[in-house]
Amino acid sequence: MSQLIQMNQRINAVETIKKITHATRLIAMSSHTRLAHKEPLLTHYKDQVNHLLRQLLSDDEWQETYFKLGTKDNRTLIILIGSQKGFCGTFNVGLFKYFELKFPELSKKTDIITIGKKAQDYAQKKIGRPLETFNNLSSTTLTNITDLLSSFVTNNAHNYKEIIVMSNTPKSFFSQKPTQTMLLPMQPIENVSTSLDAYTWPENQENILKMLTKLYLTVSIESLLFSSLASEQASRFHSMDNATRNAEELLETMQRDYNKLRQDKITKELLELTSSFERQ
Repeated sequence: MSQLIQMNQRINAVETIKKITHATRLIAMSSHTRLAHKEPLLTHYKDQVNHLLRQLLSDDEWQETYFKLGTKDNRTLIILIGSQKGFCGTFNVGLFKYFELKFPELSKKTDIITIGKKAQDYAQKKIGRPLETFNNLSSTTLTNITDLLSSFVTNNAHNYKEIIVMSNTPKSFFSQKPTQTMLLPMQPIENVSTSLDAYTWPENQENILKMLTKLYLTVSIESLLFSSLASEQASRFHSMDNATRNAEELLETMQRDYNKLRQDKITKELLELTSSFERQ
């Protein structure tokens, strides 16, 4: 009897886990669907801003003004975007392995900014204290974190030779890929056919480039955070979907074993009762 009780307790525990993974799976799918509806507009806006700024940088006069805004310091800023929570499979593990592959050794002239609790924990364990941390990344805090991060990057961009973002991007709903994105410096577009004479500029070149650079940084950071968040939700869905399926299979096996053991015990008790009546 005690064996039946233990098996029943295990079945109840697995059923509870299944309910949790199933609920998490539904939440992840719902979050991913909401993000997917917003993605086309954000991508179009980012492409237009990037094209305009790169188009300006293709002109020698504008390019000269733009690069006067930079610095000759040899420092590098890396922005590492992980997840805030777990239950998302290899989302963080794959990203951190890719990071170590690209940057096996970090010099003293490399600064790290982390997005998400998992990235912060990784940086503190493997690298050291990050320069800045931004946690609680979600669809509701995306805009706020984008503003804070873009303001920091804009105000400190002149201190760095390059700014690199390490994050996950979705290849498809079923696959996420760690990527390295060069945020700054930008490269001008080659062989641009559109003439800049078609534009009227109310401000001087330096002010326009500063404004467009800030806008470019903001929309690029938002797009990367958005892609990472969509990848996280997709990865979490697949992880929880697999966990739910495994729980279902385990429940079937455990329920079959439980019924078999229960039937054996009933049969044994019936045989004992029958034997006792025969002796009488």
